[in-house]
Amino acid sequence: MLTSFRTRLLLLFVGIAGGVLIATLIAVTVATQNQAERTVERELAVSERVLGELLSIRGEQLLQAAQVLAGDFGFREAVASGDEATLISAMVNHGERIGTQLMALYRPDGTELAATHDLAQVRSGADLSGIRQVDDELFQLVTVPVRAPDIIAYATLGFLVDDALAQSLKQLTNADITFFAGDRQQIFASSLPLSQQQELLAGVQPDAVKEWLAQSEMAGHLATVNSVNLLVSTSRMEATQEYRALRTQYFGFGLASLLVALLLAMATARQFNKPLQRLTAAAEALRQGDYGEPVELDRNDEFGKLGETFNTMRGAIAEREQKIVYQLEHDLLTGLPNRKSLHRYLQQLLAQGRSGYALTLNIQRFRELNDRLGQRFGDEILKLVARRLQQEFAKDCFLARLAGDEFVLACNEQLQPDELRQRLLKLVQQKWQVADTSYRLEFRAGLVRYPEQGNEVDALLRRAQLAARLAQQDKQLLAEYQQGSDENYMRRLQVLQALPEAIAGGKLELHYQPKLSCNSGEVLGAEALVRWHHPQLGVIRPDEFIPLAEQSGDILRVTRWVCETAINQQQYWLEQGHQLQVAVNLSAIDLQDASLVDFIQQQLAQRRLPAQNLTLEVTESAVMADLEQAQKRLTELRALGIKIALDDYGTGYASLAQLKHLPVDELKLDQSFIRVLQADNKDRIIVHSTLRLAHQLQLSTVAEGVEEESAWRVLQDMGCDTLQGYYFSRPLAAAEFEQWLMNESGQFIQQGQDDQAQHDQTLS
Repeated sequence: MLTSFRTRLLLLFVGIAGGVLIATLIAVTVATQNQAERTVERELAVSERVLGELLSIRGEQLLQAAQVLAGDFGFREAVASGDEATLISAMVNHGERIGTQLMALYRPDGTELAATHDLAQVRSGADLSGIRQVDDELFQLVTVPVRAPDIIAYATLGFLVDDALAQSLKQLTNADITFFAGDRQQIFASSLPLSQQQELLAGVQPDAVKEWLAQSEMAGHLATVNSVNLLVSTSRMEATQEYRALRTQYFGFGLASLLVALLLAMATARQFNKPLQRLTAAAEALRQGDYGEPVELDRNDEFGKLGETFNTMRGAIAEREQKIVYQLEHDLLTGLPNRKSLHRYLQQLLAQGRSGYALTLNIQRFRELNDRLGQRFGDEILKLVARRLQQEFAKDCFLARLAGDEFVLACNEQLQPDELRQRLLKLVQQKWQVADTSYRLEFRAGLVRYPEQGNEVDALLRRAQLAARLAQQDKQLLAEYQQGSDENYMRRLQVLQALPEAIAGGKLELHYQPKLSCNSGEVLGAEALVRWHHPQLGVIRPDEFIPLAEQSGDILRVTRWVCETAINQQQYWLEQGHQLQVAVNLSAIDLQDASLVDFIQQQLAQRRLPAQNLTLEVTESAVMADLEQAQKRLTELRALGIKIALDDYGTGYASLAQLKHLPVDELKLDQSFIRVLQADNKDRIIVHSTLRLAHQLQLSTVAEGVEEESAWRVLQDMGCDTLQGYYFSRPLAAAEFEQWLMNESGQFIQQGQDDQAQHDQTLS
């Protein structure tokens, strides 16, 4: 989902402010918590020290009160006399006077004289002092000696430690004071509320006190005084109240800061978003091809400069697009509309039901001019022709240049064909001046009528080009399209489309034409000739689809299929006892295939066939297409033991100088020299000299196109080696060839023997 710049800017501001606030809040929280813990610990430590001081002071006060009692003369007299009643009366009176709740008097040897409580469990020697548990109560005890003048007794006074004392200590120490006995689950004195005392009683064991403090959100220090547990505690909530208030204030301040940052972000985003919205809208209009509205940003900042730059860019793009559109629709060299513009123009005319003429005009031998005089000269000729065409036809015709030297005129029906022809004659009769030199150019034009002869642009142009080729063939300036002239073109197109499927689906066939010994009539082998019968197109001759296969590149697949099928058939015949030489034709493209040699070698090796039983036939034109590459490939094939035959000899371009370097074993005389051999003396001279030349070069010879017995006799007299032609047999399917071999080939052997015997008799 697309997020707007304004939203992203708001999120950025809020994210930064919120991140800073959260990070600061976390830091403050951690710092205040640590400080609060330290403060609580410090306050507890202070409270403990204050409590110790208070208990010490109270102990000194109690000690002074006890010393007053011990120094009383009457009390010493009573102790010295041992009068128990007097002792008890003096102790009670003095205790009431100083507010003590426990009094005990005992001799130096430890025997008790008088006591309000049993101190036997807590007395250790003669000294009793400090906080002590007596029975089920807790007292602060002081002990003083009674002298007269020697020590005659010890007096112990105890002051009750209760909740009232704990409350007074809390006021002085600012902490709760609790005295308790962990072993008996008893609290002696505490400043805690009753509910907390009950909670403490549930787990007064020292180990459980920490857990209770944590659950009650309190902090405390636990100490032991003469087997009595002392807990100094304080509420964490109260101790950290100021810190929590500080955090709350900071959080409120942070929220206020965040709100302010949000408002500032909204204002800033709005300030940025307005010009960006205008620029975005202008860019969208620019993307859709609207260059009319400029961007108006009355600002002196970067956005203003961006708006000015955008307007400059908009104008530059508009100008550049106009140029691009012009270049897309026009030929850059001549300035005429190109194929795209012509296609659109004709499409509009056909859609409107308009009628007229489409004419293609070609400059004859333009490529030769280009090659001989240079491309710059060719460009000048094209521009000059374009200007002349505009001068003659611009008012009545739409002019365009398709490619190369081809121009097209789409003329309305007002321009009659006769007038069109006259203008063309006037055009071609002129001299063409280029760089102070005059030239004469020839043109060929093809005319097609629309919509009568085509209601599609491509069909019109194709038919006009077919008419132009007809004009070239007839060496005329202008030829009109005749209905049905493009049937051959459509058939070639259908053949091209059907050929790959025919190769892959095994729709091709091989027929075999016998090759016989000229002297004996014995069948030496056969030439493999490919045949194709299409269910819709009918019989497709090799001279029709082989050139198309060479143009499309499918010839390599055709050749491989032919080689593999022919070698398979040769292997079958060998197994049947027929050792026949099989010949396969190669094209010029096959000779450029670097993998051809390995393929044929692999096919022979798989079937364990001798390479010398395979003949590969190449035409002179195929060899001359790339003489160096052909020599290399043929040499490699011949090195395997395969025989090489030069087919159609005498009709190509191979010279005698090249022939002596070609790695061939056999010459095949073209049938054009053989068909009328007996009647044409010149043909007999050519054939006779060619046969002598071949034999002197140690090449075997084959005569194609033998259709009469008389031709056989002439060739026999001239010393030809092998014959091939319809006199013996037309090309046959494999099964038919085998039948012919069994039933009919014998007559030619007998005929050859008779002719040889007659020839020998004539010589004798």
